[in-house]
Amino acid sequence: MPGKKAKTTDRNKSFVYYIILAVISFAVYANSISNGFVFDDESVILSDPTIEKLSNIPNFFTGEMGFHKVIGAYYRPAVSSSYAIDYALWNFRPFGFHLTNILLHIINTLLFYRLLLLMFAKSGSDFKDYAVLIGAVIFAVHPIHTEVVAWVSGRTDGLSCTFFFAAFIYYLKYSEQGRNLNFALTLLFYLFALFAKEMAITFPVIIILYDAVINKLKFRHELKKKLPLYSALIVLSLLFMLLRWYALKDVPIRVTYYYFYGLDFATVVYTMLQTIPIYFRLSVAPYGMLYHYSGYLPYQSSLFAFNVLFSIVFILITVFVIIYLYKRLPYVSYALVFFFTSLVPVLNIVPTMNFMADRFLYIPSAFLSIAIIALILKYYSDKTANIIMVSGGIVIIIYGYMTISRNADWKTNDDLFLSAEGRPGTVLYVNLGNMYANNGQFDIAEVYYRKALDLKRETVLANNNLGKIFMVKGNFDSAYYYMYKGYLLDTLSPEPMHALAQLYARFDKLPEAIHWLEKMQSFAPNYMNSAQMLQELKAKQQMTSSPSTDTQENKNPDSEIQSKILKLEQSTYQNYQNKNYSKAIEELKELIKINPLRASGYYNNIGMCYLDQQKYHEAIDFFTFAVREEPNFSTGYNNLGQCYEKLGDKTKAIENYQKAVETDPTNVIAKDNLEKLKQ
Repeated sequence: MPGKKAKTTDRNKSFVYYIILAVISFAVYANSISNGFVFDDESVILSDPTIEKLSNIPNFFTGEMGFHKVIGAYYRPAVSSSYAIDYALWNFRPFGFHLTNILLHIINTLLFYRLLLLMFAKSGSDFKDYAVLIGAVIFAVHPIHTEVVAWVSGRTDGLSCTFFFAAFIYYLKYSEQGRNLNFALTLLFYLFALFAKEMAITFPVIIILYDAVINKLKFRHELKKKLPLYSALIVLSLLFMLLRWYALKDVPIRVTYYYFYGLDFATVVYTMLQTIPIYFRLSVAPYGMLYHYSGYLPYQSSLFAFNVLFSIVFILITVFVIIYLYKRLPYVSYALVFFFTSLVPVLNIVPTMNFMADRFLYIPSAFLSIAIIALILKYYSDKTANIIMVSGGIVIIIYGYMTISRNADWKTNDDLFLSAEGRPGTVLYVNLGNMYANNGQFDIAEVYYRKALDLKRETVLANNNLGKIFMVKGNFDSAYYYMYKGYLLDTLSPEPMHALAQLYARFDKLPEAIHWLEKMQSFAPNYMNSAQMLQELKAKQQMTSSPSTDTQENKNPDSEIQSKILKLEQSTYQNYQNKNYSKAIEELKELIKINPLRASGYYNNIGMCYLDQQKYHEAIDFFTFAVREEPNFSTGYNNLGQCYEKLGDKTKAIENYQKAVETDPTNVIAKDNLEKLKQ
């Protein structure tokens, strides 16, 4: 009977702890329920009609519908299915989508608590229950999780974590009890973790390392028993990758969106090394969070750069700590291994569009709770009990306050964009530019677009939106230059095409405007109401055409020439990107002959080819041609200034930088160049 009472008491205590965790998890995110749809929510949710029917759910798994139809080569059918369920319940009311995110976080916290209980089940400490509760509460209130919970599109990591933790729980049950059901549920939940996000691919490695570090004494003995499950997980991983390939095989690869597009592998490695200490710091001291980190840190091309060396030293010290604690504090050792292993998929070993993100830490941050519990159990005593309780309480209160505060940054787009003001980043700058442009503050918007391009010239939206600023100012050539550059960077994006159509329509060049709108309709029908715009422009063209000159040639004016121009412009840009300068120059000279109205831009591009080859005198000749064709071509004057600066002619460099600023007072790059030389 006493044994039954003890079990009942333990069961009641666990039930109370589950309630406490659920209440705390809800409380710290309650203020995010009133948040709207922000940032990528517009494309991922509001612009995806496939989530409006529950009957589409099977199609998400076959790849006929899903993320890859909206934002790129992503196969995440479980997430799309969750959005479809939300839409069925709430329509497009953001309240319901945010409520689902919070409920998922509550479930994850409870699953994590259960996982921790299983992990530390063999601990004989009287303080074990409280230590595990403290670890679970830290996960519940951790500020690094706000991007996943307070932002609807952050759900990918949260949903993947749900199945990841469930798979881990049933793996530990299988380790203790065996049973085919636990075997099957481990595989099933792992598969659904992959269906939510590919990052879960580390799960087999993480559980094998768990056995190797935590169960090291009987690891070899049990390896034979566990081998079928290990093998099944690896086979399942391969089958998932095959299914993912099949679902995405017809999706065009938009390489210009890759974060390290055009850079060598060494630069990728050295640059990504910088992120590891930052990820670790964010997991422990989560201040200075950003909603997007593209351009936040500089590219590194040398092993001996300070940031790279610091990161290598940090990793080596951590590896030493892992080895040192392997026998002394195995759970702390495993926690660090867990952190590094779960981060591997987001380190751009396989190219991705992202540099780093807070949401990538949703699963890896669990290492902190595991390590804290292990340290508490190691050093708990009557003397340290109060210190542990007070310290844990302080950390939880601080984390909770930071989380509640950070939730508010995700309320509206303006709140989110302003939360990063003053911090470097390509996406941050573009979004701030968009915010100011939408408010009619075009000069400020232009400054931010130029800052984005200064960090990464291949930023599609920065080029395109800077072109729109010039369109508003009535500068056709500069508008065309930046918009078309945006188009060449991503020929599948409808945004630059739509902008070019607007530009031509604004300057009454109806055939060209119609050409771009018709081009859009083949793969982005009615983007931004373009179908109606196309119909209106065709009607206007018909009304303004002269019956007396309505020959076959006028019905389709210069269509062949226009097509040739487009192909040549695209080819010359690709040759420039591939450093095939002679071919690019040859094509640009041909473009000058057949499209003299754009000669200033072509001359400028020839100059860029010579500038990249450090042939400064030849570059000067063509930049000079460019500014003669277009006397207000600020970029051309800035390029001339750069050439003269390289040649050591400071006077002429200053003279051209000044002209660049005079013709365009918002040219931040020219201003910076001028100020540097005047110092």
